[in-house]
Amino acid sequence: MHTVYIIYSPTTDQYFIGQAKDLKIALWQHNAKTNPTTAGGKPWEVRFSQSFDTRNEALSLEMKLKNKDRAHWEELINSTQPTV
Repeated sequence: MHTVYIIYSPTTDQYFIGQAKDLKIALWQHNAKTNPTTAGGKPWEVRFSQSFDTRNEALSLEMKLKNKDRAHWEELINSTQPTV
């Protein structure tokens, strides 16, 4: 399984969109500051996640989400319940 996720940092008021094979490990890495892009945003919280059977499916949604704006992400987050 591959998961597309949106995480949020209340510290920096920023969202980050990614995909991973294991969401728990990905979140740990973001909060452990191993990803330079998200190192300053600790603590990160999962706001949205969706699982797919293949990485290609996950990458497709990830790219679509990255081409949307913050208002779209927040609408998506508010219309679903986060899963972790």
